Amino acid sequence: MSIRDRLEDARILFAANRVQGAFIQVLIAAAATSRKRYSKSEWDDGESFKNFIYDEMGVITGGPKYEVELPFLGKPTPLEDILYIHLRCQLLHEATFPESINLTEPREDGANILHLGTPLGFPIGWIQQLATAVWLAPENDSLWPDEIEKRRVSCSSLSGLLHDVPFCRRPGQQTIKMKGKNQKLSWSVNGQTLAISFPPGLSQSELAELIEDKARKIREG
Repeated sequence: MSIRDRLEDARILFAANRVQGAFIQVLIAAAATSRKRYSKSEWDDGESFKNFIYDEMGVITGGPKYEVELPFLGKPTPLEDILYIHLRCQLLHEATFPESINLTEPREDGANILHLGTPLGFPIGWIQQLATAVWLAPENDSLWPDEIEKRRVSCSSLSGLLHDVPFCRRPGQQTIKMKGKNQKLSWSVNGQTLAISFPPGLSQSELAELIEDKARKIREG
């Protein structure tokens, strides 16, 4: 099975209105493409996937290219974190769709609908546009030798939205080597040991936010 096979399976599932199944195939294809762009020797799975999403944000959203944050579970959350933690990991590892997210159908004119509420309304069109980002990724050029002109025309039409630098601009990205230098903090609550890992130089307010985030996850179960 190749990345192209995954996208072709996604098209079949979309046509059958099996949107979640199509989404899984697109997420797998995106993860595999991210591994071509960000090597296993330097980046772990999560960082490479989130870097790829950040790179292709303009294509995925059809607009904003950088630092897209949405109100989610009580705080502003980067879109790449929502896609990785709450969609990719939950769909692939738990085979369930998060209750905190709904998929929203486009309007009659084809415009995507992003619902900033609870649950978060995630546009189905963004799934299809993520598939487009995978299809157009230069790392996948060899997979579509029969669609060179079609891909060239698409790239031209999306030129202002495409990833256009040879590195990732995502804030807070950490290579495997950088994570090895992280500091650790542990404490006990009611006999339970809790721990967090954080990069050197983190401010007190940023560290407090990390601790609160850890506490929130524990409260949510």
